[in-house]
Amino acid sequence: HRWLDRNRLSRRAALKATAGAGLLVASGPRITALPAAAQEGGAASNTLVVAWDQVPDNLDPQTARGNRNWWVLAEIYETLTYLPGGSLEPEPLLAESWEVSEDGLNYTFTLKPDITFTTGNPLNAEAVKFSIDRLHEIGLGPLYMTSAYDSTEVVDEMTVRMTLKFPYAAWPVILSNPAVLGVIDPAFVEENGGSTPDERNEYVSTHTAGSGPWTLGEWQQGTRIVLVRNPDYWQGWDGDHVDEVVLETVPEESTRLLRLERGDVDIATVTATSLPALEQRIAEQNLPIVIQKERDGQPLLSLSTMWLNLNNQMLPTSDINVRKALIHAFNYDLWIEQVLNGYGLRMQGMIPRGVLGHVEDYPMYPYDLEQAQAFLDEASTEAKAALEEGLPFRYSPGYVIQTEGALLWQQDLASIGINLVLEEIDQATLSSLQTSEPGVPIVEARWFPDYPDPDNFINAARTDYWPPEGYGAAFAGDETTDDLVARGRTEQDPEQRAEIYRELELYFHD
Repeated sequence: HRWLDRNRLSRRAALKATAGAGLLVASGPRITALPAAAQEGGAASNTLVVAWDQVPDNLDPQTARGNRNWWVLAEIYETLTYLPGGSLEPEPLLAESWEVSEDGLNYTFTLKPDITFTTGNPLNAEAVKFSIDRLHEIGLGPLYMTSAYDSTEVVDEMTVRMTLKFPYAAWPVILSNPAVLGVIDPAFVEENGGSTPDERNEYVSTHTAGSGPWTLGEWQQGTRIVLVRNPDYWQGWDGDHVDEVVLETVPEESTRLLRLERGDVDIATVTATSLPALEQRIAEQNLPIVIQKERDGQPLLSLSTMWLNLNNQMLPTSDINVRKALIHAFNYDLWIEQVLNGYGLRMQGMIPRGVLGHVEDYPMYPYDLEQAQAFLDEASTEAKAALEEGLPFRYSPGYVIQTEGALLWQQDLASIGINLVLEEIDQATLSSLQTSEPGVPIVEARWFPDYPDPDNFINAARTDYWPPEGYGAAFAGDETTDDLVARGRTEQDPEQRAEIYRELELYFHD
C-alpha cells in the first residue's frame, strides 16, 4: 500500500489498470508516468515532484477518511502489519510477529524493539493501545472496518493482545490500513489538545508524529504537501535516496500532462481518456517518459471496481427479466474499448481477481440483444407498463459509465424497445442517490477497497448495507446472502472461506 518504497524510493511508473464489478465492468485507471531521465537522477535528484488530482485535508491517522489522506498517511505513520510489494498477504511491519488464538478471537502482537517516533519517544505497546483506543473514542475514523474489534490489552512493554467480538480472518489485513492503526505518539497528542469524542483535533490533523520514513515538512492546504526524509528512520536508508517528495495538487489533467512533458514534474497521474494521446506524443516526439504497464510479465492491476446497481425493489428493475434484459443489452467489450481506451477488465462477480474467493469460472452474461429481447418479452405486465414511460438513468458524466457509455447503452436498449432517459447530474446528487431509499432504478457505484479481503467487496450482498445505512442502493440480497457473508468473514480456514464466497457469488449471480 506504499507508493514510496520503504527501503528505496521507486522511480518507476505504475499503471493502475482496474477491474470492475456487478452488472458493469472496469474502472478507468490512474496511470503514473514519469520522465525517463528521472530514473537516472533527473535535474533535481534530491527532490521528487508529483502532480496529482488529490486534495488531502487531514493527516490525523485516527480521524482521517478517504484514500486521498490515507495515501499520505501511509508514508508518515506505520502499522503493525503491511502488504509488501503489491502482495495481498500481510506481513509484520512494526510487529515482529503475531499469534492467533484457536478460536480466532485473540491476536497477540510482539513489537520490534528500538523503534522511536519522530519526537524521539519510544514506540511501545502503550502507544499501540492508545492509538486504536483513540480511534474508537473519537468516533470519526473508518470504524466500519473495525466492527469486529472489542479491546486491546497491554501484556508487557512490547506485547499487545487484541480481542475481537467475533472471529475475523481479515483482521491482520485491516490493520495494514494507516487509518485503522497508524501508531501515533501519545505524548504528542496529549501535549497538543488531546482527544475529544466527535471532534477533530486541528493541530494533530496538520502536524505529525509517526515512525515512518517520511515526515511532514510543509503543507499549503489544497495546493501542495512536502514530505521530508526522516533521517532517523528505524529501517535505515541504504543506497541513494531523494531528500523530499513534493505532492502538488493539479486538478486539470491537461496541466499535469503539460508539466510532465516539459519535465517540470517527475510523476503525473493520467486517466485512461488521455493515455492514448500521451503515448502517441511520446512516440512521435521521442519524449523521455516511461509508462509502466506490466511487472514480471503481468499487467499491473488495481482493485478498484465499478458497476451499475439495479434496484431489486422498484419497478421496472424489480422484475428479474428486466434486469437480465439490461445486463445482456450492455456491450461490455465496446465500452471498455471506447470509453476506457482498453484500460480495464470486465469483472467476474463482486470479488476481483487476485483476491481470495474470486470465482475464475464465474458464469458471465454475454452481450446478446436477441437474448435481451427474449427476457424483456417475459417481463411482467407491471414492468412493461413502467418501461413504456421510459427508464430513467441519472448519471455523473465523470464517474462510472460516462457520457459516451450512456449513449452507447441507450442506443442498444432502443433496439429492443427500451427508452433509456438520460440525465446528467453532479457528484453530490449522485452520492445522495447512492445512499437514499427507496432509491432509483439504476445508479452508478464504484469502490476503491480499504483492504484486500473478500469481505470488503461483497457489500452489495449484505442487506444491512442497504441505504440509508450503507451504500448498496440495489436493495438486493436476502437471508441466504447474509448467512454466507457472516460465515465468510468468521471462517479461519482459507480454503473453506473460498468455498463460502464461491457459493455467495453464484447464488447472488442468479
